[in-house]
Amino acid sequence: MLSILFSNFIKLMNSDDVLSLIFIRVKNIIKMNVNSVEDDHTSSALDVIESPRKRMRLDTSARKSWSLMDRRTDTEVLQEMGVSLLEPEEGENNCDPTSNTHRQLKRKRDIENVNPNISRVISPPGKSSPGPSRKSPRNCDKLPLQPTEQLLDTTLTSAYLIEEETPLGQSVSAGYKHMSSGYSATTTSGKKLKDIERPSEEPVSVIGALASSRDTFSMLPDELVLSVLRWLPKRALAHCALVCKRLYRLACDETLWQRLDLGNKTLAKDALGRILARKPVIVRLASSEIGAWAPAACPPSRVQYLDLSMCSLDARTLEHALLACPALRKLSLESVALTAHAQRLLGKCTNLETLNLTMAQGITADGLTCMLEGCTGLQSLNISWCNLSEAALNVLVSMLPPKLQRLNVSGARVMTDDMVAALVARCPRLLDLDVSDCSRLGVSALTALLALTRLEHLALSRCYLLPPHSLMKLSSMTSLQYLEVWGMLQSGSLNTLRKALPAIQLNQFMFSAIARPTIGTRRTSIWGLRTRD
Repeated sequence: MLSILFSNFIKLMNSDDVLSLIFIRVKNIIKMNVNSVEDDHTSSALDVIESPRKRMRLDTSARKSWSLMDRRTDTEVLQEMGVSLLEPEEGENNCDPTSNTHRQLKRKRDIENVNPNISRVISPPGKSSPGPSRKSPRNCDKLPLQPTEQLLDTTLTSAYLIEEETPLGQSVSAGYKHMSSGYSATTTSGKKLKDIERPSEEPVSVIGALASSRDTFSMLPDELVLSVLRWLPKRALAHCALVCKRLYRLACDETLWQRLDLGNKTLAKDALGRILARKPVIVRLASSEIGAWAPAACPPSRVQYLDLSMCSLDARTLEHALLACPALRKLSLESVALTAHAQRLLGKCTNLETLNLTMAQGITADGLTCMLEGCTGLQSLNISWCNLSEAALNVLVSMLPPKLQRLNVSGARVMTDDMVAALVARCPRLLDLDVSDCSRLGVSALTALLALTRLEHLALSRCYLLPPHSLMKLSSMTSLQYLEVWGMLQSGSLNTLRKALPAIQLNQFMFSAIARPTIGTRRTSIWGLRTRD
């Protein structure tokens, strides 16, 4: 029975009608699959068009201009700046024209011709290539199709197509003259490129050959490296100096160390000498603990503004510091002990214009004589609360520079009216005078002060021997603008004095700022000059 059925089935299959029916059925199935595939492609194309970002990629295949106002993701901005050329992605090593649509749309975003002087590189595919691939679908469209053997032969050469007019092209052509065989090519601009010889041995990268033959960093001029180092903080400069000899030389350049702020620091032994060796101009060492420094020779430094207020250092270190800074213009030695030799060294700083000796210890008449004989160009002097003797005060009022404009001698308990008269006769150009806490001053001293026709600020705080009504005489001083009488008058008497002296402002400044490097809470400048870059 089965044999009969099988023979009938064979006969049926051999008939032409059955074969035609099977062919028509298969044809209809293939047509249905093709329509479904086209529908899928149509839906994907619609998705691309509906997405704004994908629509932008489809509309503009050329490179777009980069702007800070363009609010896009960081990855896209970096790609338009050319960063994508430095980081090849997986699967981008071939130029197959049959790649899928997504990859072609993505590759259209690559930057081409960022700089006409940058050469176009064709490197072999794979992870062993010395540099990233610069190829793009646009270049693949322009390149003619080559046989498989010719393509393999081209990629194995590891040749870099480099413009003749660029320095890189000239150096490459000069370095490869000894090679035997080569090829020529043409750039997108139509210029003929130099024939680059192909080595007989294994492929060699041109960039690797250049890097091995000469360091690219050494080709940069010193001016360019200094312009980059100028933006680094001092700590980073110190680290850069440890890299190589050239960076050490450039990192120690004097233009990078003009300002130094080392306040509230602890300096090791001989650190002060290394600081001065950088040849700074503005140095702040206020409230710092400075280690000992005793060099065999003290080469002159360029320091002109030095703040040593309330710092802790021994006498010998201070003497060497003063000896190494002969070009000082402004100096602060507040609360620092001065030896006789240090006072003589101060007299050798003939360029001094501002000197702050507030609460300095050890100032004598002889030392003050040496200082005033040498520092004839002083314009601002603060020698308050130095416990000066009567002999030292007599030297002070008789040897002060006639061009002195600002003076603070507050706290001089032994100053008399005659000394004030001698001071007025010696310095008629005073603009700011502070004689606060000079408890011996009386009406005669106030009368002598009326001769200062240019005086703008006068401090008489806690001068208790001055009667309140005697202050009315100051109304004749047309240039006087500020008067300090802290602790002398009650509130009622102070209001009466204000009415009597309407052009003068009373008790505006409790503390004196004469010759002081910093005023208030600001600690980033001395005498109005920045100490930090």
